[in-house]
Order: sequence, then C-alpha cells, then structure tokens
Amino acid sequence: MQSDFSSRYIYILKPLGLSDYEIRVYITLIETGPTNYRVLVKDSNVPTGKIYQVLSALESKGFIEAVEGKPRLFRAVEPRKAFRRRFRQIEDDYLDLERKIGEAMQSLQFEYDQKYEKTQGIVTKVIFGLNSFERIIKESLFRAEVEVLVSSSDLIFRLHLEESIKDLRLKGVNINALCPSFPAIDNGSSSGLSDELMGLGVNARVSSELIPTKYLIVDNRGVSLFLDGYEDETCVQIQSAALSQMLRGSFMLTWGKGRPLTQNHKKPIL
Repeated sequence: MQSDFSSRYIYILKPLGLSDYEIRVYITLIETGPTNYRVLVKDSNVPTGKIYQVLSALESKGFIEAVEGKPRLFRAVEPRKAFRRRFRQIEDDYLDLERKIGEAMQSLQFEYDQKYEKTQGIVTKVIFGLNSFERIIKESLFRAEVEVLVSSSDLIFRLHLEESIKDLRLKGVNINALCPSFPAIDNGSSSGLSDELMGLGVNARVSSELIPTKYLIVDNRGVSLFLDGYEDETCVQIQSAALSQMLRGSFMLTWGKGRPLTQNHKKPIL
C-alpha cells in the first residue's frame, strides 16, 4: 500500500491540514488496524524521532485515538467521523481568524492610506439646505455594511432616517449614536427619545460633553459632516479612511465617557 498511497489519498487529506508523515501514519493504521509506534515506524517509513510528534498531531486533529493498555496502541478513527470533526475544527479556526483580522483591518487600512497618500480623501458632495440632505444621507447609509456612528442622535429624527436605520439593523449593521446631555434628558422627561432610539435598535449613550461637530461615519470610510455658521445648513460628504478613523477615535473617546441609554429611566438616559 505504501507504494501508491500518495497518488490515492494525499490529494484528499492534504487540504485538511495533514502533513505527509501524518497521512502515512493514518493510512497505515487503516491498513493494519490498532498497532504500536514501533510497527508504525516500520510500516509507514516515518522516522522514529518524528513518530510521537506525528501521533500527537493526528490525535489533536481527530484522526487517531489511543487504546489504553500495554503496550500502548493507536487506531485510526473512522474516516467519516474524522473528516466531520476536522471540518468543524477548520471552521472554528476560520471564524477565529476572521475575527482577529477584522479587529486589525481598520488600523492596517489607516496605515495603508497614509503610506499611499490617501489621507486627504475626496469631497464627493456639498449639499445646502436641510431638506436636500435627507435623500443624499439615505443613499450614503444604504451602502453601510458594518457600522454607522452618529455624533448627535437628533440627526436621526431631523433627517427622518428612522426607516433607513431599521433597514440597516435588519442587515446586521451596528448603529451607535451619542445623545447630548440637556435638561430634558436630565430631569427624566425624555423617555420618548429613549424608547424611540431603542425601538430602532440603536445603541445610544448620553454624553455630558459638548459635541461641537455633527457627523455620520459609514463603515469607517465615508463621513457626512454638518457645518454651522452658514446662511443655509451645509453638509459635506467626504470619502476618506483617515478622516473617518480620526473622527471615529474622537467618537469612541466620548462614547466611553457616556452612560448607556435605558428605557423607563428616571435619571439621565445614558
């Protein structure tokens, strides 16, 4: 069997993360049945100095198991069971890797943008007048896939974004909004605001700090920045990972100091 095992099985077992030595030992155990390490060394042509490392790896991957007794024997796990077990391990490893990559990706993207001089970003639209904002902002939100940050929760209601927010939540997009601290909140008379935001699925916190700039950040890529001091209210839309990263850092700093918004509160709804 050893003369032709590679051509018959290696293409199946290699993608499951088994080394050449591991494949040799597993197939040998299927062929010979339960046996000890000395026989495995002889029949699989795996060096004596490697055999215990190979056996340990195969056991952790679910392809073999030890049989209690003296001498200690090893046997192959039924291929159907071994393959299912290995598929679950690979899936778990993939999900863990995906999570770790997701955590690092934003910082890595920021470094990339700096290196390749993408930090200034591109102004895609300048919009005048509150009535003109609504459609454009909804179009921007429609492209969100992961996260939307709202620097002041009143933007959601002023721009009539309630339905857009509901659609995003159904897609699994996370919505974080900061609520300004003002007497209506502090004396407990704004439970309607609390219930409405929570009914939309928005994660909201009340901030005691002044929020000088109002903005929306979509997926850490695009910013809708609202400017005061003009005859008409003005919104500037900018595609910039660097600007988004900077504003997100400021947002999260304020977010960390805020208090979670709660329903049926009597104190600040933070």
